[in-house]
Amino acid sequence: MGRNVFPTNEALDNLKVFEEVLPDNMGNSTKILEQLYNYGSPATISQIGGRYFGLVNGGIIPTALAAKWLNDFWDQNTPLYVTSPITSKIETIVEGWLKELFHLPVSTAAGFVSGTSSAILCGLAAARFRIYQRLNWDINAKGLINAPRIRIVAGKHAHGTVLKAVALLGFGKDNIEWVDVDSQGRIIPDQIPDLDEKTILILQAGNVNSGSFDYFNEICEKANKANAWVHIDGAFGLWVAGSDKLKHLTSGIEKANSWSVDGHKTLNTPYDCGIVLCKDRDALVSALQATGAYIVYGENRDGMLYTAEISRRARAIELWATLKYLGKQGINELVNGLHDRAYQFAEELTKNGFKVLNEVAFNQVLVACENDEETENTLKNIQELRDCWCGGSTWFDQKVIRISVCSWATTADDITTSVKSFVKARNMIQK
Repeated sequence: MGRNVFPTNEALDNLKVFEEVLPDNMGNSTKILEQLYNYGSPATISQIGGRYFGLVNGGIIPTALAAKWLNDFWDQNTPLYVTSPITSKIETIVEGWLKELFHLPVSTAAGFVSGTSSAILCGLAAARFRIYQRLNWDINAKGLINAPRIRIVAGKHAHGTVLKAVALLGFGKDNIEWVDVDSQGRIIPDQIPDLDEKTILILQAGNVNSGSFDYFNEICEKANKANAWVHIDGAFGLWVAGSDKLKHLTSGIEKANSWSVDGHKTLNTPYDCGIVLCKDRDALVSALQATGAYIVYGENRDGMLYTAEISRRARAIELWATLKYLGKQGINELVNGLHDRAYQFAEELTKNGFKVLNEVAFNQVLVACENDEETENTLKNIQELRDCWCGGSTWFDQKVIRISVCSWATTADDITTSVKSFVKARNMIQK
């Protein structure tokens, strides 16, 4: 690809063309599309190429993109079987495929949502319902006023979406019982407080900075004995269950109660593709089900039972196309390839005098220079050079350059080109 990874300053400045009042009259379709193409396209991020490493943005597999075009033409609304039989069937099939791929219990239900933020919210809502039911408290009818207290236990490196879900569900972020983590951001099992049936324990399959995985077997066994609910945030990391080389990292995830994962990260589906998985199907439905005289539930799958949304697009279509195209072998190659490229990134950066601060468990690499100032200035120069794009973060109070290798399109040459840009960026501040 010959284009910059990040838009040029000229392209960004040209976005002013969209600053106009709402027209009084109908417009010209051709001119509207030409404006979007001529001024919108140059201002997009090239995350579908091989050298975008910001956030954890996956690329897009061509087959999935083509499926999305067809799906957009269908324009299905998918709450019920009667509103989209094809979506109901596809969701049923994909639910089964995901359970097989992740080695989850047969009882597991899948809800197809916009992303992991929504998936975590749904998973924790199911946990809230089930725990309160055990306590003879109808959370749907009585709400949280005068309700018994539920405990939330999480590692100190829990993702921000976990905090958001905790806040939205009324648990209160200040009530989280924080657990210390090790040098890679994994929860230290011995530091977990005593658990009980009123507890929701939140674990990670893929630390958002280091990519590390919690010790699921050991921790879930402890939680199961206490009858605590375990939710695993596996936004990008859960997919390593499909890798022959890395699946050991997810050993024990089947002992949890709910999971959240994105298709649009590691699996490289189009965007707007998240999944909530819940072992307790009844709890998920009870927490999320809507009622109304006009809602016609039937014998076939009605997808709105498993999500907080009613009207929603048929995002499972693209997920189905991606899984069918890749198959088990393709998923294995995709996951292993992302890991190989991340490992290559770490090796080449180390050889060029950069400090790699994490063990490359999967696809994340944390890089630092001699001090915080040099790290921040190097990152700024990398972004301005536009050969590749990375973001910044903080790792145990140290400024870092955060690399997320997420696109199937990333090649070994892309990594080498990017490393050269790192070196050039650092040299720019050392002259």
